[in-house]
Amino acid sequence: MESKEVRHEIVFSNADIDVRFYLSADDGGYVPPHWHDHIEMIYMLEGEIQIHCETREIHVKAGELIVLNSKEIHSIWSTKNQALVLQVSDKILEKYVPDYELLQFQAVPGPMSPAEATKMERLKKICHDMYVIYEVRPDGYLLKFNSLLYDLLFSLVHSYSIKLVEKEVSRNQKNREKMKEILTFLDKHHEEQLTVQSVAEHFNYHPDYLSRIMKRQIGMTVSEYLYEIRINYIYYDLMNTDDFINEIFERHGCTNYRVTMRWFKKRFGCTPKEKRIMEREKL
Repeated sequence: MESKEVRHEIVFSNADIDVRFYLSADDGGYVPPHWHDHIEMIYMLEGEIQIHCETREIHVKAGELIVLNSKEIHSIWSTKNQALVLQVSDKILEKYVPDYELLQFQAVPGPMSPAEATKMERLKKICHDMYVIYEVRPDGYLLKFNSLLYDLLFSLVHSYSIKLVEKEVSRNQKNREKMKEILTFLDKHHEEQLTVQSVAEHFNYHPDYLSRIMKRQIGMTVSEYLYEIRINYIYYDLMNTDDFINEIFERHGCTNYRVTMRWFKKRFGCTPKEKRIMEREKL
């Protein structure tokens, strides 16, 4: 959460493999809406997360696994957790899967038939085996890791994907690009006193339409999203400067001290002063 970037996430593969694969461990918090050109698989080991993924709200508990599609705009709320995370570039899948751009993956937690549960357990076992082999790294570990990786990707394509019609893909992409423009604009101008009316006018939308698509796509209003973004910037400055808290608030467009404190406490469970002290004591 220390990054000031809240838009398009650049994913860097591990140095020795063509994907990003790692054990994620954090104290929980909020990751604002973002997207990347990778499918993302999250296998929760401890804790839980709440993902808002465009029109879906998904709760993922320990022992459950989810796959997020490439280019989907998603945000995450989490408790203290550990998870195995795999991110695979579109370029890899495009190389081996004809019409990959038409595929949509559908692997989410929920009620399952015995056959579906068996398939899901196999997926989780492959993921676990990938982690073990990548941690131990015996001679030739890349051969085994990649064989597991491609076995997992085959399972996803074979058992957890549907093929959309081109018209539907085009519509989805158009909606995402529209929302990305709005989110990028709000991030870039977060320090200004923006309103639904002013943002709608900038994009030649009716305010009601803007409010409706924001709520549908990211689950937040313009005002709510602005405060989430501003809190990220405030947190960054708290950790990296000695500036007064009031100065930091004003720098990022938070002129209503009471409301900003409420949003900060909602995110971190403490005041900015307390958070700064706690984080610096860890160093």
